[in-house]
Amino acid sequence: MRKALAAIPVYHRAVLELFFAGMLWGVSFTFVKWALIDFKPTTIVFWRFLFAIALAEGLYFIFNREGFKKSHRDYKIAIISGLGLGSSLIFQTIGLQTTSATNSSFITSLYVVLIPFANFFILKSKVRWYHFALSGVAFLGMGLLLDLPTNGFTLHSGDLFTISVAFTSAFHIMAVAQAAPKITSGFRFNTAQTFWALICVLPFLIYDTSTKNIPLVPEITNYMSVLSIAGLALFVTLGAFYLQVRAQRVLSTTTASMLCLLEAPYSFLFASALLNEKLTPIQLLGAMIILSISAVTVYVERPKNTSS
Repeated sequence: MRKALAAIPVYHRAVLELFFAGMLWGVSFTFVKWALIDFKPTTIVFWRFLFAIALAEGLYFIFNREGFKKSHRDYKIAIISGLGLGSSLIFQTIGLQTTSATNSSFITSLYVVLIPFANFFILKSKVRWYHFALSGVAFLGMGLLLDLPTNGFTLHSGDLFTISVAFTSAFHIMAVAQAAPKITSGFRFNTAQTFWALICVLPFLIYDTSTKNIPLVPEITNYMSVLSIAGLALFVTLGAFYLQVRAQRVLSTTTASMLCLLEAPYSFLFASALLNEKLTPIQLLGAMIILSISAVTVYVERPKNTSS
């Protein structure tokens, strides 16, 4: 198996890794919905990060002690991406209390049309007229997805939190791209950004536990919610985000963004099968507009002189 993977060209392997990561991100929305049966958003994110960090550091120390010693600097490099990751996942989890897994995933995919604006603030790149046009059409698609004309153009709090995830996700993917050339170990970097994400979440957790008396572990828990948090820690935080870091060391931000879009259709498939979620024709049109405009954005922003 390892020899077969080694035979695959590095670029193609990175594409396959993000393809698989998209599948894991897709099912994560269903995992969060199940975890919310018993746990609150802050405790879900706290436990998924804590489990992932403990497992990752333990495994890396046991099986790659030399790499463990050499990769401590990744903790410094990962601060910014960790803050982006932490804010994205806490807002996304809060939003999933009142919005569907499908809506959450497609709204999150709006981050692709926001990356040019993130580039403006981070890299001082130019924002052109078509960036505003594409963003406008994409947000029109979001309005159809949320069925705003029928709902009197009223946004639920969960939708607002999820919209903020699109902004923080754009920031996160740009931060990983900026850090990629400096990373010593992709696996350790992912653990490091998870650590900083945990630090980012702690103020929300402290507020909930101290002012709302929310316990870290509910008195009554369903096995499904516990297994969902374990799945989020192992397959998503530890697995999918590590694959993203690996892939972004090879692929351009543009190509990586395109492949990350796969999480939305995957999420719809899982939510439809496991949560019985449905989209009306108008909502489906909105979802297709979001994906189409995101794909067009990736195309116009593609590197002009590279294959990726």
